[in-house]
Amino acid sequence: MTFMIVLIALLLERFFHWHHVRHWRWFLNYERWLSVRTSALPAALILLIIVLPPLLIVGAIQYFLADGWWGAPEFIFSVIVLLYCLGPDNLWVQAYHCINALAKDGPNAMGAVQTAFGVTATENSTVFHQAFIRAIFLASHQRIFSVLFWFVLWGPVGAVLYRLIESVNTQMLIGATLAGRIKAVLDWIPVRLEAFLFALGGHFTAVFACWKRDVLTGLRYNDKILTECGMAAIDADRLPEASVAEKEALALIDRAFIIGLVVLAMVVLLG
Repeated sequence: MTFMIVLIALLLERFFHWHHVRHWRWFLNYERWLSVRTSALPAALILLIIVLPPLLIVGAIQYFLADGWWGAPEFIFSVIVLLYCLGPDNLWVQAYHCINALAKDGPNAMGAVQTAFGVTATENSTVFHQAFIRAIFLASHQRIFSVLFWFVLWGPVGAVLYRLIESVNTQMLIGATLAGRIKAVLDWIPVRLEAFLFALGGHFTAVFACWKRDVLTGLRYNDKILTECGMAAIDADRLPEASVAEKEALALIDRAFIIGLVVLAMVVLLG
């Protein structure tokens, strides 16, 4: 069932745009409301108070749906939760929108890239496009791959846990520093797994050399290993045009997800 849930959610995320129905403003308001009322408590306790109730609710719903109607309600619930935890913005929609905008009107489109992916380069240059490509790789992990990874291990609770921790870290409220450290721990294995999938979907020799060198590095190297393996996989320095490199990055992500699905299917069948 896990494989089918991941397959359906990933296909829907890849080919449809759910931004208009998927938002986390309620959690931001809830987080701020609790932070104000618990500001005197230790940061670890504040983070626990913020994160635990949604996890308990999701876990309780999954438990009560588990045995009904041959598992169909639990299946539907899991697909909905997983889809909701992806993103929240659609990676492919935003990336292709930015690529097309840069091709038509580079200077004015750079603001869109900065808003969507946090790229801060000031001119439409090679440095800017390389930063954009790296941001695409990081977004593929934070928006999709790590959520899928923790869903496969822990079900809907795992997907919600990662998204909540990532949200607290992003909003920089009380507990954000601790949430950032927890997120780095949650990212450590899936980052290296996605980087290895980049090797399988790209230039294996170059990526594997990079992956083997950094695979056992600490938490602060998470972003470095993912982006360097991604850049090596598409051989970004040799691609003739910036837009080609960015499209190759998205194509590599597609291939990595397909390979990951095949591996998951094999694990399910052999298990």
